[in-house]
Amino acid sequence: MNPWLVMAFIAIPVFVGSLDLTVVSAFLPELVIELQLPFDTALDDAAWIVTGYLLAYTVSLTFMGRVSDLLGRRAVYVACLLTFISGSFLVAIAHLGPTDALMTLYRRLGQRPDEAYVTLQVIIIGRIIQALGAGALVPVSLALVGDLFPPERRAAALGLVGALDTLGWVLGHLYGGLLVQFMPWQGLFLINIPMTLLALVAVLYALRHVPQQRVAGRFDFVGTALIVGALSALNIGLGANIEIGGAASFEELSPLPAYAAPVLAAGVLMFLGFLLVEARVKDPLINLRMFARRNLSLASLINLLVGYCLFIGLVSVPLLVNIRQESAADLRAAALEVGLLLSALTVPMALAAVPGGWLSQRIGIRWSVMVGLLLALIGFALKWQSWTLDMDNLTLSLQMALIGVGIGLTFSPVSTAVINSAHDEERGVASALVIILRLLGMTISVSTLSTFGLFRVNALATALQAGTTGFDANAMLNIYAQATLQVLGEMGLIGAALCALALVPAFFLSHTVTSPKRSAS
Repeated sequence: MNPWLVMAFIAIPVFVGSLDLTVVSAFLPELVIELQLPFDTALDDAAWIVTGYLLAYTVSLTFMGRVSDLLGRRAVYVACLLTFISGSFLVAIAHLGPTDALMTLYRRLGQRPDEAYVTLQVIIIGRIIQALGAGALVPVSLALVGDLFPPERRAAALGLVGALDTLGWVLGHLYGGLLVQFMPWQGLFLINIPMTLLALVAVLYALRHVPQQRVAGRFDFVGTALIVGALSALNIGLGANIEIGGAASFEELSPLPAYAAPVLAAGVLMFLGFLLVEARVKDPLINLRMFARRNLSLASLINLLVGYCLFIGLVSVPLLVNIRQESAADLRAAALEVGLLLSALTVPMALAAVPGGWLSQRIGIRWSVMVGLLLALIGFALKWQSWTLDMDNLTLSLQMALIGVGIGLTFSPVSTAVINSAHDEERGVASALVIILRLLGMTISVSTLSTFGLFRVNALATALQAGTTGFDANAMLNIYAQATLQVLGEMGLIGAALCALALVPAFFLSHTVTSPKRSAS
């Protein structure tokens, strides 16, 4: 069977799983009202429907690539799909039998919890189960590309998987917002089941003649526990929030929680422990000697910076649109405008991933990455120099498209550089690194940008107020709008600087797209 047809079926659940990361933003308020929970306090609890998914998604990414190396790609892929289907079904029927079963358990333990909160707990549990399957699908799918395609033909397929994973969670809130106009929110999860089952049957049929490689060795439980703990602490300490579509201010993005410092410190200690363990165990979760290979280490650094830069674009658009509105009603109407303008960034980014693979096969990995970074650098520089409150949406869309195309062009060659630098028994782990580092860059970006934005906006607003007398609400709003606009421009400068920084390791990438010869490293 044509490997591209197989890839089409493999990509369906990857895209659906990433959509579900942010799809719940379309119905969270409706859910709180439906369960008759107190709105002022229940939204914080309900936020774990997003946070729990993100944490489980990241955790699953961390070790399931290695599991697929040990047990074989097909078996792990099937297990991931069944896990995702089970979680989707549990969320959809949470208000029925599962709530009754959990209420019975609580009563036997001598507790009398509120039934609505128990339903919310079941939904959160279902979302975590979903994410454990969805997160694992990404590295396993990337590794399957390595099984299906020879090294010189992997680039475009790798870029497609990575782009769909990123595009899905960006478009999730729009996808959910559209579907809830035609069906109850439970339908968002029921619809996952036939799509995923279709992919399951098709992939099983397509892979029936593909050899299933299994490597010798043991699973590194200690190393896994340490890196899972470190990544969880990082996400929790930085706010574990990548929902940006409706942000009206930097404060709404992801201000650091009060417990951030000790949690992040614990994460650093666990990461240091992880490095110590991986250097000593016979069968590490991640062979640290992989990073001695030039292409893998350089591409990993580039991927981290690309993830950070991507979020600059995603954060900037909703903030600019929202500060241009004059009333709460306008803010609600701005949601569609935000979605369309974000699409000007994300759709070209996804579409550019496959040409990025084609380009890297013709001019080499190095120049493909550098072309993408240069385009993104120009887009960010234009953002820095030209953004105004009254700029037209066409100009804004063209700038976002330039950034999106530039970032999208890096997906394929960067993924290829990492995965082709790994030996066969390391392919699942290398595939996980591709997504983990990009997601890590995004997580760090949203927290540091919101902290930077809050500090700079307040400082600029204070300076602008110093020359005014009296208090006028409209004048204050204008001051904060001007301060926010200046900060958005400065974020463009940050994006341009990071793209320029990424050009340095990109220049030292090897041209080749073939796998390395087996060596001691």
